[in-house]
Amino acid sequence: MSDVQLYLAIGIPMIVVLASLTVSLVQISAIREGLRELRSDVRGDISAIREDVHGQISAIREDVRSQVSTIHDEVREMRSDMREIRADIKLLTGKVYELMSEKR
Repeated sequence: MSDVQLYLAIGIPMIVVLASLTVSLVQISAIREGLRELRSDVRGDISAIREDVHGQISAIREDVRSQVSTIHDEVREMRSDMREIRADIKLLTGKVYELMSEKR
């Protein structure tokens, strides 16, 4: 076998292997870039969802505070009404005792 034939017998498969490895490297680089873009998109989506949920929670929190404040006002009003009713009952009880003592 001559030197040229030997170089061709070894060189051609080596070139094919190197070309194949280069193509694989390009494909892997493209896949990595696609994954980076996908990861970036997912992070953006998660961030948007997080902001949306935070906004909804804040709105719910404000709504609950408003409702609790309304309930507190209603409880204060009920307590005031109960005090008035108690005062009326005491007054009426006193009147009943007066009327009962007058009848004796």
